[in-house]
Amino acid sequence: MRSVRTPLDPGLRSLDLLLDPDELSALFNRPVRTSHLRWKRGTSAVARLHDDDGVRWIALYNAETSVKLEKTGRRALDWNLPLERFTLDDGVLASGPIPLDPRLHGALRPFRRQAIAVPSPRARVLKYNPLRRVVVDMMSDRARLVGRVSAAGHSMSRTMLSHLAEGGVPVLVPLDPALLPPGTPWGKHVEYLPWYGTGDLSTVSGPEAESPAHSAGAALAVLHRQLPVHRSQAWRAPAGRLRSLVRENAELMPENLDRLERVRSRLECLLRRPGRAAVIHGDFSADQVLVNGAEVRLIDFERCSYGAAASDLGSFAAVEALEAGDSCRNTVLELPRTAALLSGYCADADADAGSESEILAWTAFFLLNRLREPFRSCRPGWRQHMEDRLGMIEEVLW
Repeated sequence: MRSVRTPLDPGLRSLDLLLDPDELSALFNRPVRTSHLRWKRGTSAVARLHDDDGVRWIALYNAETSVKLEKTGRRALDWNLPLERFTLDDGVLASGPIPLDPRLHGALRPFRRQAIAVPSPRARVLKYNPLRRVVVDMMSDRARLVGRVSAAGHSMSRTMLSHLAEGGVPVLVPLDPALLPPGTPWGKHVEYLPWYGTGDLSTVSGPEAESPAHSAGAALAVLHRQLPVHRSQAWRAPAGRLRSLVRENAELMPENLDRLERVRSRLECLLRRPGRAAVIHGDFSADQVLVNGAEVRLIDFERCSYGAAASDLGSFAAVEALEAGDSCRNTVLELPRTAALLSGYCADADADAGSESEILAWTAFFLLNRLREPFRSCRPGWRQHMEDRLGMIEEVLW
């Protein structure tokens, strides 16, 4: 007999539908699944929809907010694009292709002017975060570029990244629009980077990862020596974020509130004096490192700020620990890519990685920061995966 579970959001009961690939596939009459879920309690949910044709967006609105889909429906008719819409007991569910994205459609206007579809052979989709950003592999006779289209514009300027490059940090600087090949779509919400390397560091494993991970550590040490010049590079204390993380995760696992509060209390104590301050990446992991042999380029500086240098090291370690399923306090910093990264970082005579306990504290912080990922990625059994991750955090802290 199938157990009946209380809806995750009583004000938006159909949210559970987005987390059930079998029921969702039955509704769409084809195999589909979701990821990149964002949820506003009682109001709406947006996610990426995967099917045999690639990726699309899917949005769920309650009865009061479903009016937001009216303009999307008119655009679908005007542009002759398919929009799937379902009326549910508690609202409306809709899904469409990337050009109909309710917030990105305006940013994609330069592509429509050049009659370049997204996706298409000329603009292959590399990443898509509905309502926020799409990254495309732009092919032309003259060059291969990475195009980044953002609904909100780009927070990290060419000037800032140029400054980092001049300081010796191996980064990719957005191209001057005047130098783009003729016919390349461009606008204030679109920027282009040169294509670099063979992939990111997360795709390199075994002995082959040691050299580029060592180079990434050396590059990070250079970043941490830079002087803050950007208005976003203000000190960001972790204490306020800790309370938010406990509240957000307790929504999904209320039975573990006491454990979450214990983790928060421990981290507040450990991070009260966060060590050496520096310009930090803010979201550092192996997939933020492009690889070309032993050489690397650091990317995605949207969360760049002024903070604890050890936080970038802990962020990197946390992601590898999740990938490996290994979070033992005595071994988490010995995982292959993390160990090579630390070796490269400490090879810099001016670098100060902080103590092992400091890096471990930041590792636990970023494990907590990623505790909701199984839910946001709509993984089957996400509750148990979150439970397992909470156990990993406790193993690192105690």
